[in-house]
Parts: sequence; C-alpha cells; structure tokens
Amino acid sequence: MTYRGSMPLGHGSGFNGQEPQYPQAVNVNANSHANAAMGVNNGYDTWANPQFQQSYQNAAFAPIPYPQQHGQPQHLQHPHNASQQIQPQTQNLNYQFQSYDPSFDQRPPQSSSQNNINAPGHMMHAMQQPAQQPIHQHQYVQQTDWQHMPPPMPIPSPSYQTHQAIPSQVSSPVTPQIMPQPQYQYQQHQHQLPMPQHANSPIAAQSPQLPPQFVSNPNNRHSSTGMRMENASRVSASPRLTSQGIARSPSIGSARSPAPTPGLLPHHADTNSLLICLAEEFFSKARTASLSMWENIDAQSLHEYQKLVATGLGCLEVVLDNTKLPPRLEAKVRFRYASILCAETNNVMEAETALTKGIALCGRNRFDDLKYAMHFLQIKLLFSQQKIKAAMIAVDGRIRDAEVMKHYHWVYAFRFLKTSMYLQSANPSDTHALENLKAITNLASQRDDRAVFVVASLLEGLSLLKAMKDDAIVRIQACIAQALKFQLDNSIHIPQLHALALMLDLACSLHQKSVQTIMQKLQELQDHMDACISDKSWHHIETELLLPIKKSNTLVISRDTAAILRPGSDDDPCDYLAMSFWSKIEAFTVTYTYSGLALLYRTPRNDKRIFKLWEEALGHIRKAGPRLRGEPDSLADVITTADSQREWMSYLYILQGLHLATYTRWADVKNCLANLETMVKPPLGGIVVLYSKYLSGVYHQGTGDLRTANSIFRNRIFSLDNDDSSRNGSRKVAELDVSLLATFNRIWIMQHPEYRDDRLTLELLEQLRPLCADHHNMEIRTAYNLVLAAVQTNPPIPMTAVKMHISTALSNAQFLGNVQTLSIALNLMRAKLFQDIVGDQALKSAKAASNQAKKSGNTLWMSVADGMLAQSYDVQGQSLDAQKTWEDATQYARVAVDMMKDESTS
Repeated sequence: MTYRGSMPLGHGSGFNGQEPQYPQAVNVNANSHANAAMGVNNGYDTWANPQFQQSYQNAAFAPIPYPQQHGQPQHLQHPHNASQQIQPQTQNLNYQFQSYDPSFDQRPPQSSSQNNINAPGHMMHAMQQPAQQPIHQHQYVQQTDWQHMPPPMPIPSPSYQTHQAIPSQVSSPVTPQIMPQPQYQYQQHQHQLPMPQHANSPIAAQSPQLPPQFVSNPNNRHSSTGMRMENASRVSASPRLTSQGIARSPSIGSARSPAPTPGLLPHHADTNSLLICLAEEFFSKARTASLSMWENIDAQSLHEYQKLVATGLGCLEVVLDNTKLPPRLEAKVRFRYASILCAETNNVMEAETALTKGIALCGRNRFDDLKYAMHFLQIKLLFSQQKIKAAMIAVDGRIRDAEVMKHYHWVYAFRFLKTSMYLQSANPSDTHALENLKAITNLASQRDDRAVFVVASLLEGLSLLKAMKDDAIVRIQACIAQALKFQLDNSIHIPQLHALALMLDLACSLHQKSVQTIMQKLQELQDHMDACISDKSWHHIETELLLPIKKSNTLVISRDTAAILRPGSDDDPCDYLAMSFWSKIEAFTVTYTYSGLALLYRTPRNDKRIFKLWEEALGHIRKAGPRLRGEPDSLADVITTADSQREWMSYLYILQGLHLATYTRWADVKNCLANLETMVKPPLGGIVVLYSKYLSGVYHQGTGDLRTANSIFRNRIFSLDNDDSSRNGSRKVAELDVSLLATFNRIWIMQHPEYRDDRLTLELLEQLRPLCADHHNMEIRTAYNLVLAAVQTNPPIPMTAVKMHISTALSNAQFLGNVQTLSIALNLMRAKLFQDIVGDQALKSAKAASNQAKKSGNTLWMSVADGMLAQSYDVQGQSLDAQKTWEDATQYARVAVDMMKDESTS
C-alpha cells in the first residue's frame, strides 16, 4: 500500500502495540444500513480503503471523534447543516492550495448511488453508529525501514467517490482496518486529536490534525531533516497505480502548514521531480526575460520576472516541505534554493537558514562535496553583505578544515575565493593577500599543478599592479617570469593565461614609459591575439576557465560541484577547477584600449589609428550587449554587466575627450561629455566619476569659462586633505592621481588676475610637494615641475629653483617622448630664461619651442610659441621674419578663440 500523505512530525493516530486490539471482521452480508454506516462497498469502506475479511494483530485504528467546536451544540446535526457549520472553519486554515482540482484525480468516476452513500437514512445511521463504541487515543510510530505494504490478496478495482461527495466529511470516522507489518512499534497517545477541515478534499474528514504543540510554525517551514528522519520514515508521496487497483491507507494529514496536503498534489509518478523541473523551467524563463531588461527596467517586466522567480522558489519550497525526500536530493534542493535566494532576492536570513540546514544535513550523511559547496556559497553571501571580516574568518576556517582532511581540491577553491575577495578590496596587495597567493603557488608546486601555479603567479602580479607601490614593477616582472617558465609545456597551454601575462607585461612597460619597450610588447600582444582568433578552446563570450588539477583519491567532488570543482572523466588524469576569467571579446576590447594608449608614445603620433582602435573597442562592447561576460544567470548579473559596460565605455570616452582636448577640438570634447552625462550615473562611481568631472573642468577651462572650471576643480572629490588616508589604502592610486591633476589646473587658473590668491597657491603647493616629488609616475613628476617653473608666488620662487624645475621637466619630457609636455617645457624655458635676450641661444630656444608646438597640434600653444619667436626675431633685428611670424601667431590665436567662442555660444 502507498501512503499519499506526509507522516506527522510527532504524535499521531495509529496502532497501539502495547494494547493489542482485534477489529471485527467485515461482514459483506450485513444489512444495507450497517454497510452504509461503515461505508463498506464491495470490500472497501467509504474512503476506498480495503476492508479485509480476516483480522490481524495490532492493526486496529481506534475511532477518533471530532473535537467539539466552541459555541457548537453537542448533539449531531443534519449532514447539510453540519457541513455549513464546518465551512467557515475551513476558510481560516493556512494552506498553500485552497481548493481541490478534480483534473488531478485519476480515479474512475462512478455513480454515487451505487454505493448508497447519499441516502439520508443511511447517512444518519452512519453518523450514529460510532457513538456507541469506546473512544481510544493512540499514537502511530513508524520505523525508518518501513516499506510499502503490499495487499494481502488480489483486490478488485475500488469504486472511488468523486469530489462532490461532501457528506462523508461530516460523518463520524469509523474503524478502518489494514494489514500491518510485524516491525511496527506502537505507543499509546494521551491526546485528543482534532481533525482539520479541508474544503473540497475527498479525504479531508479522515485526516487527523496534530495537537498544537506538535504543529510546525509557518514561519519555520523547512524543518530540520534530522528531525524528519527521527520522527517519520520516508514514505513516497507519489501514488502507485496498479492493474489490480489502488490500495490506500487511512489518510494521515500532514501538520506542516502551509504545505499543500498530499491529497491536493497531482497524481504523478514522481511529484518531487516534477516540481523541481517546473522550478528550473521558471528560472530559465526568468533568465530569458532578464535579457529584455538590459537597457530599461520597466515595472511590468520587473513584476513578471519576480513572479517567475517567486513561483520557482515556491516549487522548491513545496519539495522541501516533503518529509520523505532522500537525503541527497534534499541537500541538492536546499543548495539550489539558497543559491537562488542569494542571487535573486534580499532574503538573507532565509538563505542563511537554508544553507545552515543543508550543511547540517550533509554533515550527518557525509556528503562532503555538497557540504564544501554550501560553505563556499555561504562565504560569498557574507562577502556580498559587506561582512568582510566575517567572510575572511569563515574562509580561513574552511581552508584549515580542508588542509587537515587533505582535500586539496577545496583548498585551491577556498584560497582562490579569498584571492577574489582581496582583489575587490581597497588594498589588493595587502600582506595577507600576497601570503594567500604564495600558499597557492607552494601547494601547486608540491602537487605539480602547473596551471594553478601560473594563475596564482599572474594574480599576484595583478594585485601588485592595482596597488602600484615603489617596487611594484620589479615584483610584477618576477611574477610574469614565474608564469612564463611553463610556456613551452603544451599540457597547460591556455590562451587566456598567456594573454593576461602579455597584458601585464605591456602595463609594466607603460608605467616605465620606455617607448621602444612599449612598441615591442604591444606587437607581441597583438600577434598573440591574432593567433587566438581561430582558437576554438577560447569561447567568444563564455568566461569559464577550467584549470587542470591532479586527481585525488578522496571523493569530495561530484557533478553537483561542477560550478566550482568539476570531476574529470574516467580516462582523464585530471579534475578541473572552474574559474570565471575573461571572454575573448573582453580580451580583444582590452587589447584595443591598451593599443591606443601605447600608440600615444609613438613619434610621430598616428592619431587616426589611435581613435580607430578606441572606436573598435566601443563597437565590441556595444555589439556584445548583455552577453559581454557570457550568458547572464540572473537579473542581478544583467544589471552588473550593464554597469560594467557603461563604466568601460565611459573610460573610453574619457580617453577620447582628453586626447581631443590636447588638440583644442572642443566640439568633439563636448560630444564626449554628452555621452558621459548619459552613462555616468549611480551606481557608477569612483575613478570614472572623477575622470568625467576632470574632463568637464578641462573643457570649461579650454573654452575660457574659468569660473565654471574653477568651481569644478574646487570640488571636494578632488581634495588632497585625505592624503594620509589614501596611503592607508582607503583611496585608490588612480583617484589620487586625478586629484593631483585637478590641483595643477586649479593653480594654473589662479594665475589669472581675477582669480589670483597667493595664500591658497602656497597652501596647494605645500600639499603637492610630498605627493609629487617622488611620485612613481614620471608624467606626474613632469607636470609638477612645469607648474613650479611657471607659477608666480609671493614671495617668488628663486630663479635657481626655476631653472632646476625646467631642466627636470625637459629631461623627463624627452625621455617620455611626450610632444605636449616637451612643447610646454621649451616655451617656459624661452619665457623664463630668454626673454629680451639677444643671442643665438635665445633664438634657438624660441625656434625649438615653435617647432614642438606645431608637432603637438595645439593651436593655443602654437600661437604662444610663434608670438615669442616673433619677439625674438624683433630683438635680433630681423623685422621681416618677426612680422611674418607674428601674423602666423595671430592667425593661430584667432582660430583658437573662434573655437572657444563657438563652443561657448553653443
């Protein structure tokens, strides 16, 4: 026989092994009144339970009377009136499904008149018959090895009642009789068991309800699986249809409100599998719908998406409410349920509860693979709540546990998780972060996991690059050398890793400002990326990277942990560590961006090529859309990808705007600012906001709107007052560099008579001195020396100091090959050292400044340089050259002013 109901979690009605009782044999020849009273029809009672014609020991259910409702008369009512009184009570019950759908019922409908159940006389007799029997209260306790009870003899097909046969709900219960198994244990129960009233359920009147102290709280719907296993055996909730008929026990109702009663579940061979499949289908539909909300999230679409996710979660909740789940399946469902809660909702407590119960379940059943995976998700949940310290403590504990058990696969997984958390922190090159990476490389060397060794070395170099301390370049080069020592090993030839190594090498060269080295590294990177175009092992949009690691004898990974650790095939000597790296589109976009930056150092500069590369990068980002980092798993992934895309595009627009500003192309700069205004919105912040603000200030300063430019550069986001906190890691290096540039522009503006402030100028210079004198970026040092050489202070800077600053700026500009800074340095040298000086040296200085200004392409500096050259010609007595040069300077100035006027009027 098959129980369709869930076993109760505490005391319940049933057998009494301590006090054997023998039910009366069912007499099929009894009069019709007795048969109707007992509900017996062709060997079955009213509820389609088989009534066998012999007695079995310890197999009697004592009749369970209805509890007397408050304010209700004690005598029996007419069935119609009784059903009317019971109906209001059913409306207050907290069940997930409120009605019974007859389409779920697979029982063949038969005429109720054949069973004589609608006759009023028979019904009244049935209501009065049990009142003469003694009342006993029993408890039914079932052993954990209880199996389905087969019928003792061939049973004819029962006559099922349809769901319209409501009068059976109000009749007093009779004594059903079933065939027991000898392993039952029986305990006497001292409670009067009330019976729940389910509207429209054909078996509701027979389902006993547990006492209040044993009814689960709806707020704690998912009780511990250990309690389920201790108090109830695992009995399938799915009905089994046979050719002989369906043998059903008296329905034992579940007290796990508000889970659906088993009688209301669809008659399917495996209801749990059906619900799980439905949940995954809902989640899949939600993922598909999230792609349509890529650019705009309207209320209707968001509501539909949330409804799909909520419905899928509800299906999983129904599965978890089932007390008969196999432990492995329950652990997997809890893991999936918690992962969806973490990704799609803010129900942190619910997710933590599901993970805690799942971890306890895995611990009892020794599911080490799922236990580690749940710990992994639990740590990510803590980190997502900004509980950084708690997450670090938790991941350290898991690492120690895995090391003690020698589960090295999970040691790798948790240490890389710790690395990712450090990379997202304000100080990624912290001592503890580097020690964690060193521990990975040491373990990989011991186990000869070369791919893991390479990744750990490259991530160490990336951490150092983000911090950019004094010795960062040397240490990054050492990390790259460690990673590339296995480049000839074909077994670990992974194009993503080689591309990252070349990218780090080029980044180091860009910081060192060596033009020849930059061009060499750029060519190597471009050659590798060209070779990767036809490489099928590197997917176009997928970000998953599988690192081969040697197999372990312990079975701590499985297909259920494939998102973190993936077992290899039987003939594969390796398992695989799954990581989220970068897709081919991302790598090509970064390559285009870096190539444009590298070409800025080439002389002569090919500006068309630079802008073409940056436009190519923008085109790749737009074309990828929400799939820039693979197929999104949730709406949160879609939003995160959209924010990353906007941040990346904003950075490219900032590069274009700053480069266009050096050529005084203010109309194009304004277009870049217009694009930035539509993109730089919350939650974007940090470096992108600073750079966009700085570009806006540069635009207003270049177009002559000094008031607006000065107000922008005086913004608190460019303040240098928190320089001490930036050294402690709370402020990124790039953010500090932008603040330094804004301060330079502010000092330049204060040289104008209307904005002159000698006291503030000296204060700003004092703030700049400790930050810029030994700055790791040579371009920052060059700009700082140019400011000190040009600024007018009170008291003035000594001429010897001015000469030193000009000399330093000239040498740095020549080393960098930066035409802009070299032109400014030569013009400052001419203005400070050779003003009204007669001689060849003064004329050579003025000519050199004019030539470099023309190479820079900046019309404003071209006008200034030719104006000083005309003065030098005039001092030397060369009037014709002076007049011609002065006309050129006037023309350049007119062009520059016209460009500024056009932008100011527009």
